[in-house]
Amino acid sequence: MERKVKERIKSDPLMETIHGVLIERATEMLDERSCQYLIPDGRRLLGESRRALRHILYCGMAWRTTGDPRFRERAIRELDAAASLKDWNPSHFLDTAEMAAAVSLGYDWLFPTLTAEQRHRYEDALIQKSLKAVPLKYRKTPWWFREAKSNWSQVCAAGLSLAADAVKEREPELSARILADTSRLLKDCGKLYLPHGGYPEGPGYWHYGTNYHILGLAASRTMAHQLPVPPILERSGDFILQLNGPTGLNFNFADGHASKKMPTPAQSWIAGSFQNDHQAALIRRQLAGRLRGSSKLSAPPRTGSYFPLHLLWLPAPLKEDPAPALTDFFDGEQALAMARTGWGSDDAWLAIKGGTGAVSHGHLDAGSFVYEAGGVRWFYDLGPDNYNLPGYFHGDRWQYFRLQNHSHNTLVIDNQRQKAPAHGCPLTPWKNDEGFVTTSGDLSSAYAGQAKQVIRSAHFHPSDGMVVLKDEIDAATGPVRWGVVTAAEIEIKGRSVILTNRGRKLTLKRLDQEGGAWQEFSLKPPKAEENQNSGRKMIGFRVPQRDTLSLEVSWRLQK
Repeated sequence: MERKVKERIKSDPLMETIHGVLIERATEMLDERSCQYLIPDGRRLLGESRRALRHILYCGMAWRTTGDPRFRERAIRELDAAASLKDWNPSHFLDTAEMAAAVSLGYDWLFPTLTAEQRHRYEDALIQKSLKAVPLKYRKTPWWFREAKSNWSQVCAAGLSLAADAVKEREPELSARILADTSRLLKDCGKLYLPHGGYPEGPGYWHYGTNYHILGLAASRTMAHQLPVPPILERSGDFILQLNGPTGLNFNFADGHASKKMPTPAQSWIAGSFQNDHQAALIRRQLAGRLRGSSKLSAPPRTGSYFPLHLLWLPAPLKEDPAPALTDFFDGEQALAMARTGWGSDDAWLAIKGGTGAVSHGHLDAGSFVYEAGGVRWFYDLGPDNYNLPGYFHGDRWQYFRLQNHSHNTLVIDNQRQKAPAHGCPLTPWKNDEGFVTTSGDLSSAYAGQAKQVIRSAHFHPSDGMVVLKDEIDAATGPVRWGVVTAAEIEIKGRSVILTNRGRKLTLKRLDQEGGAWQEFSLKPPKAEENQNSGRKMIGFRVPQRDTLSLEVSWRLQK
């Protein structure tokens, strides 16, 4: 594999560019501090685990591809620092799992050059601080180990499987037991992508969980217990591509941050493993675009940590450059539909969801959407708030403004919060409808007790990106508020609103006759410790209660 990577660096210009970025970043790391036992929020060592993983992946790969001893010495320094920590914070086991992955990879990549004493020290750390930390910390099997329900299962299973394989000669019985459990768990993680390849925890956690999941699958190919590759991962490769708009920003539902993520190695692995040409072409094009003109890696740390693995998994260049479909649909707990006019940076794009707040990291956002056109994101999802707010992941979750439907691009009925139904609100696949493509969502279960029925349908014009959004509401218990979050300047002109951003203009129009004037709604949360949402505004209207309401709004970029 090492010889093949070196050959591809010489023959593939994109591989050469990736390698150049890797070497520059690894060189910077030579003078960066190693991981320490720092828990700044009183709960998580995670930042230090990721520091160790980043340093070992970059410097370990840099040494394997160049032979420069400085990089080996820097990776050893990180391994020593990780092994010397008093523990890897098993009370928040993600920290332990990521540190185990870092030390296991460094142990494997540097193994031929390690002394007997170094090997023993790193093995001891993996055994005592990760593998034995599970039964020592918990009186019963932890929730993430029993059943795959979130990214925790993927990260912890992969990290522990790497650790168990590294020390199988020292601790054969313990390693065999852990590998049996992690193999079962990684197989079970395939269900997170069912039925169509979507991922319920949003794009940020797709990259996090899937990169670890792929790491576990790829590593198993060298182990005695090679794991089967879930076929659904190919469609999930489409999902994460479709979830990015023309500006590069993602639809950041479910505690996700709107960010321009560089394609991660998991995407490269999926495209290559399934020989998916349109994924491979787009991933290569996006990587080249992000790296062109600069060797500085600008991806967020969570993505950037895995970046060196592109050298192992980047799909080969293609003679043709096929593009993914212009419309796509992913059913499941968080049903999503996306449509665009093309794959250029100025094209229009709409992404809309059904779903429920009941899933891991979910918000009360059934029916919400984001929209881009002309190189501008016009309608935003505000994203998560501070994870350390009291009760953020427990009983008080829905008190926080950013997690409520009041802050999302969806309806508020009788000034109440949406419900969080056990089964997500469904969407229909796109269908042609008088020149538009149309999807429809039944949001009734999210408004149980507030209306008898709520149907939201989105009509997208594939040539100019015009959208018509329709809401049919029966037996609402109070007034209905319609709203969208924007960063644009707002000018209300009767039944229309002109939004202006970066020299471009978008026109919103009321097409119904249900009453209620356009107005700006406050995005200020009730508590000072919450994110104050500066730079964002909500424009919308409120209509009075009636037995039957039919709301209809269109928008289009001005030429």
